[in-house]
Amino acid sequence: MSPTIRAFLTSCDAIFEVHSHAPVVSFSDARHLLPFDPEAMVKSLAFRLPGDRYAIAAMQAPERADYKKIADALGVRRADLQMATDTELAQFLAMGPGGVAPLPINEAQVVIDSGVTAMATIYCGTGRNDSTLQIRSAELLRVSRGVLCDLVKRGPLTPSGN
Repeated sequence: MSPTIRAFLTSCDAIFEVHSHAPVVSFSDARHLLPFDPEAMVKSLAFRLPGDRYAIAAMQAPERADYKKIADALGVRRADLQMATDTELAQFLAMGPGGVAPLPINEAQVVIDSGVTAMATIYCGTGRNDSTLQIRSAELLRVSRGVLCDLVKRGPLTPSGN
């Protein structure tokens, strides 16, 4: 777990567990290599916004992100929503690829798909790709101060889940 993430969660008196494992980068990796229920996994996408601001959008891992809905939820034009680079993840959010956590690190804006609230316990990033955060969804909502929105595409999933 990233020391920044641990410090944030500890400062919020969050109740959580951390599971260490081999590095994973994609949902496919996680689904095949980790013992967690894939339906309980949450993926988080990090974005750079105008004005050198950052945002994190979280949704159930099998879902397909709807970038227009994410942009609307963040109050920006779709064209202004840019994926954060690996360097930006490390420098501004203290996170690495495959380990993005849906937390407001360095004042990142957090939006969470409303489907996450249907999950009792979730598994998500810890800032590193070699550990997973286990936390109750209500606890994640409390500490992330995330805004609930509809962020995913509706309809059948593609075979890759993207």
